[in-house]
Amino acid sequence: MVHTAEVQGSDWVVSIGGFRDVSVGDVEGFISRLRGAIPGVRFQAFDADRVAGWRHLFFAAVNALGAFEGGRGISRSLEVEALLYASCRDQISQAFEVVGVSENTVNVALLVFGESPEGAEEPFKVVSKVIGVPDDSVLEVNGQKRDVLKSVFGVSNRELGAVRGPPEEALTKLIVERGALLPLRR
Repeated sequence: MVHTAEVQGSDWVVSIGGFRDVSVGDVEGFISRLRGAIPGVRFQAFDADRVAGWRHLFFAAVNALGAFEGGRGISRSLEVEALLYASCRDQISQAFEVVGVSENTVNVALLVFGESPEGAEEPFKVVSKVIGVPDDSVLEVNGQKRDVLKSVFGVSNRELGAVRGPPEEALTKLIVERGALLPLRR
């Protein structure tokens, strides 16, 4: 199931979904295949094993739109700006290392920007024929993924314990917060 939501205060709608057992191989070739399948669509692909749920990407998109539309963005593209916020980094090369797809990526998260719910959701149907099996469970945070995310985003057990709720939800909240605070580090 693709998660679709309007971004308040903006004309944009975002859709977020996952794909299992993807064969990325050459990253540039992979992105070219996606662009060829959904020409003109603004999207960003992520390594789903480094994504803390669909809300992680939704708030990265919200923050990216705010920065981009307010002239405060680092990059020249909305898609890369979303990558920066999702990675909680202000260096593009680091952002790609942290959450971008690589030749070893097997689970992909896709964030699509559209001008309508249909415009944001339709690309997922097309892309699923190109890259693999749609499976949003790759976005979920489980025990093993939680440990990877804690390491990648530098979240301590103490921080995790200070946030109410199950550890998986607490981790997502902390990562979203780190992304939201990114402009303060610039």
